[in-house]
Amino acid sequence: MSLFFQCTTLLLLTIFIASPASAHGIAGNRYFPPTIVVDDPYAANEAHGVVGRTPNIGAGNSNTTSGNVALVGAGIEPFDGFGIAIDGVYRQPNGNLTPQANGFDNLYYTVKKELEINAEHEFAVTIGMTGQASRTGGKGSDAYSTYAPTIYYAKGFGDLPNSMALLKPFALTGILGYQIPTEQTQAKVFNWGFTAQYSFLYLNRYVRSTGWNDFFNRLVAVVEFPMQTCLTTRCAGQITGSVNPGVVWVGEHFNLSAEVVFPVNSQSGVSNGILFQIHKYLGKE
Repeated sequence: MSLFFQCTTLLLLTIFIASPASAHGIAGNRYFPPTIVVDDPYAANEAHGVVGRTPNIGAGNSNTTSGNVALVGAGIEPFDGFGIAIDGVYRQPNGNLTPQANGFDNLYYTVKKELEINAEHEFAVTIGMTGQASRTGGKGSDAYSTYAPTIYYAKGFGDLPNSMALLKPFALTGILGYQIPTEQTQAKVFNWGFTAQYSFLYLNRYVRSTGWNDFFNRLVAVVEFPMQTCLTTRCAGQITGSVNPGVVWVGEHFNLSAEVVFPVNSQSGVSNGILFQIHKYLGKE
């Protein structure tokens, strides 16, 4: 457990000593907070980390035994609307290693190009590529890479008529990706995760006053659905994933998130989990 907690401590120190920055992820009046598993459409200079206990999180993980997980990631936006991010994931135990042991997955990468951010209709769409780089993890990590052309989207419902005012704080985000391994014997996968959100921040600022204190007005209720469908090999047609209800607290310069993880079937895991995230924007908005 010592390395797990050392990674967590290093992550928290790195995020909190970084310089403050304004929030990203905005379309019009809508702020789309970063969620724990399903990525959002925005490129940003950012750092984030996740700790918790989960049966199965991350592409390619066939381990169904509940275990500890710690993730440290960072992203840069070298050009407006273009982002590159790297994530390192440590699992205890790690079913992605052969033989199974405590250790790191291969590094995960994400490249994004924002296509459109529509303020009037609170809409954003982005194209990108995600995947893992071979032999960048612990001993026994996968000897093949993956790449997944991906579409990211986000839609807020603030453009609904005033007769539906209480529905205006709702929003959806999601991904659609086709994951391809460099090893022909490995399965191709369709990634189709999405989130449903209800922003009390939006409700209080743009719909009607809640009368609550500032802490509760900064909450966004979230349910994530990180899902995958296997397309080839013996698992063809099999769906894996989870339903993750939780909440995001939106601070001035960072966000805090917590979610419970409920696997959708036995192939996705045999026990529930819980995840916590801290996310901080760095540099320019």
